[in-house]
Parts: sequence; C-alpha cells; structure tokens
Amino acid sequence: MERTLTILCTPLPAGSSKELEGWRCALEAMLEPWLDDRQLAHVRRFGRSPNGQTEAGEALQDLLRAALSRLLARAQLVTHTAQQAKAADSSPAGPLSQLGMDTQGRPLFPGWHAAFSHSGEAAFCALCPAPADTAVAPHVIPTHALDAESLLSPPPAPNAFAPAELARREASLSPQSINREALRRWTIKEALLKASGLGLGMDPARVPTGSFGQRAGIWHGPLGIFYWRSLPHPGHWLCLAQQMSAKTDSLPEFFRPLVLRQSPTTLLRALSALSPPA
Repeated sequence: MERTLTILCTPLPAGSSKELEGWRCALEAMLEPWLDDRQLAHVRRFGRSPNGQTEAGEALQDLLRAALSRLLARAQLVTHTAQQAKAADSSPAGPLSQLGMDTQGRPLFPGWHAAFSHSGEAAFCALCPAPADTAVAPHVIPTHALDAESLLSPPPAPNAFAPAELARREASLSPQSINREALRRWTIKEALLKASGLGLGMDPARVPTGSFGQRAGIWHGPLGIFYWRSLPHPGHWLCLAQQMSAKTDSLPEFFRPLVLRQSPTTLLRALSALSPPA
C-alpha cells in the first residue's frame, strides 16, 4: 500500500522588524524542547547578522524572514506528526522524540520521512510515515526531497540550464510566462539534486527537466533512478523527487500528495498546545 505524502505550507508572517523578531523569539522558545543540539544550532544561525553587527531596514527583515521560515517548517513537522499520532490514538512507548539531523543536514524524526524547503515567501514541509520495519534506520532509506520557488523570484542564470532547455519554442509566450517556466525547471533540478545527495556539487545544467511544461518524469542519475513531479501551488512552483529502487516507468501514487495550507497564527497555537518531550 502506498504511503500518503503531505505537503504543509505556511506563509511567512508580515509586519515590522520588531514584530518579526517577536515571532522568531516565540517560535524558537516553543520549539527548543523539540530540537536536538544540531537542529537548535542550525535554526539559531538564522535571524542574526553573521558579522555580529546590528542590521537594519531591509537587511534585518531578510535575516528575520530566513529565520522564521526555518522555524515554521520545523513547527509544521512537529505539530502535524503529533496530530496524526493523536488521531490514530497512538502514543510512543517512551518519551516523545526530538527532531534530529543526518550528516547531509536532512531532518530525522522517528517514524517519519520529512523534507523542508523555503521560497522566501513561505515555509514548506513534505512528510510521510516511514515503513515500520525501516523506521529504526532512517538514514539508509531513500528519502524524498522538496523544492519550492516563489513566482516572485527572479529566474536562475542561463548557465543553470542545458541549451535545449532554453530553446525558445515558447517564444510566443510573455516574458513572465517564460520566467515561470524557468523557475519550474529550476525546482526540478534542485529537488533531484537534493534527493540524490549531490546538492550543487553537480552542475545543474546536467540535470534534465523534460519538455516544456512537463509535470512528471524520471532521471537516470549517476547515483540511481529518481522520480520527480512538478506541483503548482498558489504563488509557487513545487517539485517532489525521490530515488526509487524498482526499475519502472510509472510514477507511484506516493507522488500525488495532499497539500495543506496553515497560517502562522494557527501553527503557533498548535505548537503551544503540545506537551514537549521530556
């Protein structure tokens, strides 16, 4: 039976730098018991000037929004998994677990596979239950990856694409439509490189993205076979990717996810209602 994959989306809160700082402090304090040392150190890297100086204006807003995006994605994971456990009337035998991190910086949470992405406008978390017989070793299981791009973002540089991907077959389209297609292709490249563990260590121009407007495909990469699926979402392009062990030309039901949108206020309330792990 296919496992259900859910994508959670939370737009970043609006407000002044002072208001965003309030959000950051509240989320970080509530999440602290749920994060292990590596995760806590990671989220604390954001929202603060790297050179120790006090930022102001737009630079400070950017720092705070980056911090909030990371915090919101982790809050999505913690609250959703807790709600699913409650709905199933199940509770762990021991204390609730903390969110950890593997050697490649991916989230580790017992019983679940999860992936984060940040568009600059919203935080995203894609997650699904891990099979019971493999949950004890999540680091050896092929995991899914997610990439999100805001349609407000500028398109990537042309050298991120192969010449065929830049062919102007769509020359009759508006510049805005052409830019959106470039962003769609970029999410495919990012998701596949994340899923493979290659990151930007591989030239993204070498990662194929199919034909114009193609919504799903298979990549025979240097480290295995990977599926990908493009998903439109209000104001965004999303792409899911996962390595598959079976050689097949069909996409699994797993890649037809449920997308849930949650406001930052609702998410904060859900987080505050949880009893933190011991």
